[in-house]
Amino acid sequence: MSCAAPLITGQDASPLASLSITHVSYDPSDPISLVAAYLSLAPQALMAIYAVLIFSHRELEIILAFAGQLGNEAINYVLKRVIKEARPTNLKGKGYGMPSSHTQFMFFFATYISLWIAVRNKFLPKPVKSLLLLSLPALAVGVAWARVYLHYHTVKQVLVGSGAGVVIGLGWFVATALMRSIAGGKLWDFILENEIAKLFYVKDECTVVDLYRRDWEEWWSARVQSKKAAEGKKGL
Repeated sequence: MSCAAPLITGQDASPLASLSITHVSYDPSDPISLVAAYLSLAPQALMAIYAVLIFSHRELEIILAFAGQLGNEAINYVLKRVIKEARPTNLKGKGYGMPSSHTQFMFFFATYISLWIAVRNKFLPKPVKSLLLLSLPALAVGVAWARVYLHYHTVKQVLVGSGAGVVIGLGWFVATALMRSIAGGKLWDFILENEIAKLFYVKDECTVVDLYRRDWEEWWSARVQSKKAAEGKKGL
C-alpha cells in the first residue's frame, strides 16, 4: 500500500496572499527598479532601528521620537480614508494612495531627527552632524522618488505626504520641547518618575551625556582593573 500524500493540483490549491508589510513589486529587468524597491523598505528598517535603540538605551528622547512616528502613521491612516484617492494603478498595493505613507513616514523622520541633531545634540562632531543633516533629507527624497518610480503613488501623492511629514515632524519637535519646559519641567519629571517609566528603566541622558563615550570609558576602566587584578594574582 502506498503512503504517499496526494498531489495538490493548481485548481485545488488555495490562492496565496502577499504580506504587504514588506512586499514591494519591481521590474527585475530594470536595475533602477531594484534600487527603488530597496529604498521603499527604509521605513521598515527604521522601525527595527527604533526598537533596538529603545531596548538597548531606554532613552526618553528615543521613545518620544518613536511615539511621534506612530502618531504620524495614525494621521496618515486617517487622511487616506478621508481623501480616498486611488493609487495610480490597482496592481500596486492595497488601499488608498493619498498621501503616500512611505513618504510621510520618511519626511517626519528626516524633519524630527534633523532638528534633534541640530538643536539638542551637543556631542556629535560637526562633520558627522553635517553629513547626517544632508543624508536624512536625501534619503527621504529618495524614498519619495522610489514610490513614484515603482508606480505606487503619483507625484501629487508623495508631495502631499512629504508636506504632511514635515509639518507633523516640526510640530512634534516643538511639542517635546514644551514638555521639558511646561511648569518648570514638572511634566517632564512626571513622565520620567511615574511607575511605568521606572519599571522599564526609562532615563534621560542623551542630551547631557555622550552615551557612547561614557559607555566606552566605563568598559575601558573595567578592562584595566580586570587586567591589574589578573596580574596581581599571578604575582602571588
